[in-house]
Order: sequence, then structure tokens, then C-alpha cells
Amino acid sequence: MEIILKYKIMKKILFRCYIVLIVLLANSCKQDELAPIVNDHTPPGPVSKVTVTNLNGAAKISYTIPTDGDLLYIKAVYAIKKGEARETKVSRYNSDLTVDGFGNSMDYQVKLYAVDKGENVSAPVEVTVHPLTPPLKLTRDSLTVTPDFGGINVKFTNSTKASLAIVVLANDSLGEFAPILTNYTNLQKGNFSTRNLPAKPTKFGIYTRDRWGNLSDTLLVTVTPLFEELLDRTKIKGIALPTDAPLGPQYGGGIDELFDGDVTNAGGYYHTGDASKMPQQFTYDMGVTAKLSRLSYFMREGFFYSLHNPRVVEIWGTNTINPDGSYDGWTLLASHTQIKPSGLPEGQLSQDDIDAARAGETITFPLDAPKVRYIRFRTLKNWSNGSYVNFNEIMMWGDTK
Repeated sequence: MEIILKYKIMKKILFRCYIVLIVLLANSCKQDELAPIVNDHTPPGPVSKVTVTNLNGAAKISYTIPTDGDLLYIKAVYAIKKGEARETKVSRYNSDLTVDGFGNSMDYQVKLYAVDKGENVSAPVEVTVHPLTPPLKLTRDSLTVTPDFGGINVKFTNSTKASLAIVVLANDSLGEFAPILTNYTNLQKGNFSTRNLPAKPTKFGIYTRDRWGNLSDTLLVTVTPLFEELLDRTKIKGIALPTDAPLGPQYGGGIDELFDGDVTNAGGYYHTGDASKMPQQFTYDMGVTAKLSRLSYFMREGFFYSLHNPRVVEIWGTNTINPDGSYDGWTLLASHTQIKPSGLPEGQLSQDDIDAARAGETITFPLDAPKVRYIRFRTLKNWSNGSYVNFNEIMMWGDTK
């Protein structure tokens, strides 16, 4: 009993000591937070031994920091455009900083300041930088334009992988020369196409823009887009070949449901059965022979970028079907991997993901693709790495003349 009593007394003492310790620490923290920074009203010395390394649209400035013990940071003040000042700050532990956002390769003046804990500012050290050709101009100079179905194809090289916008201009419905498409990219190289324009001579403008609002000059071209039209879905019929994936009658849906004109869950859908495995394909007759320009497929709502929707696919075409279901006589028209715009994990969707899914996943065909009548849609991988394929709709464009 005595031992238990001593234990309880000791426990109370320890608890009180613990409370006192917490209070002392809290007061100490509050005092530290409230304590004013000592301001000696003496500016720190300036940076010294400054050197410049010019970069594309930017410059790296190296220096030796002053020896002041209360030094807090170094800042650079400069203008990338007339009347538009910018600041770059780095801590006292850095011996260099980078100034960027320059839209031209020319001389710019940069002032370097040392700032201490009392916000006292040193005398400026002025340095001249001369950035190399900015990324937006390098990319602008790389642009090549060729006719494409319903518009133009723009190829570009972005050697610095800068975040850029490539803007395409054409006359809008009011006759105004205005942006019709903006392609955002940080890829080292790539291409994109405009669509839905008539097959007649059209004036286009293309320029590049960076994240600081700098603009390149505009490339002006007159191009006649290639003719394309949306193929008549009512002429498209499914074909059953012995090597095609078995359907799942218990899940509903078949090939013809992909061409019912409804991209939502209110319409029909295609769904393979339990005996299916990867890779797998289905086959259909377009009802016409066409030089295809593009194909768009639509995932099931509620399952965007997940489960059984196709992710890695191949599109094959032919004018003669071998009834044994082999690929004899078939031509690979396109290979395609679907990319989720946001890159978020499965089950998480951004608004960009939703907008892209509802617009349809578009597969473009090369300009030298042959005219075909029959199509095989081959899925190599779905979004769940499973064996089913299930999605809502297909639309096809091309030239049937």
C-alpha cells in the first residue's frame, strides 16, 4: 500500500513538472516570436567579384557576399520590358542567382543589393547581362507548317523545354484574324493540328508566347486544308471474326453500340466478356472506303481514365478481310497511348481530365495512310491492366472521295 502511495505522489510531481516545462517553453517561443529584430540601421556591404553567365532568355549572376553577420538575402532588380520591374531574391547562403523572363537578346541592366535582417539595403552593384536568344524565339524559328485534314499541322522544336504557348490565328466567323487554337507545351519537340476548317486557301498566323507574356513575331502562311468529313455512323457495322474478343452478353453491349451516336452513358456501349484477354481486338466495316484523318473514342462516364477503358491501342485497316481472323493483308495505321492530362492517381480527376474525356480521345492518322474500308481496333492495355475492354462510342473522319 505504501509503495502504491509513493508511486502516485511521484506521478503527480512528474506531471506538474511536465506542465511547468510546457509553459516555460511556450513563453520562450512567444518571447522569441514577439522579440523585435535588432536593427542597427547600418546597411550591409555590397556584393563583390560579380561574374555573368548568359543563358537563353536569362542570365546567371555569381558573386561574393559581404561579411556582415546580419546579412539576410541578396536581391536583383531589373526590367524585362519598359516599365515592368522584376525582383529575384535568394538567401545569404547562395553565391549566385538567375534573372529570367527576357524577351530579347540585348543588353539589360541589373542592380544587385545585399539586405540585412533589419531590411537595411546596401549600395547597388550594377551589372550588364546580355541573354542568349530566348526560348520562345528559338521555337518560333523552328516552326514548320503543312496542310492537314481540316486545317494545318504545326511542327516545332523547343530545345530548352521551356513552358510555352504556340498560338494559331485565322479568320473567325466574324472575319476577324484571331486565335483559333493555343497549344501549351514544354516538350522538346512535337506537333499539333487545327481542325474543322474548309478545304480552301486560308491565311494562318503562328506565334509563340512565354509565361512572362513575351511574344515572338508572327509567321504568316497561306495553306489549303485537306478535305475531311465525319463518316456516316449509320453505315458502320460490326464484323465477327474468330480471333476477335468475345463479347460479354451478361454485361450488355456490342460493336454496333459504338456507333449509336450517343457518347454518354445514356447510350449503348461495347463490353468484352469474361473469356477475353489482352491484347484483344474487334472489327468493323465503315461502309465506305476512306482516307482516314482521325478517330475519336469516348470513355464511359464515371470511369474516366480507369478500369476497362482502352489506354494503349493500335488501329489497323484493310480493304480485304481474311475470314480466319488473321492480320494478313492488314496495315497498321496508328499506335496510340492515352495520357491523363493531370497525371493524378486513378480515381482523382481534375477539370482538365473531365473536359478532355468528354471531348473524346483523338487518334490521328498519317497523311500517307492508305484508303481502307475495314478497321480493327486493337487494345494492348486498359487503364486497370485487366482483361476487359469497355467504352461508349467511336467517331471517324476522313475523305471518301
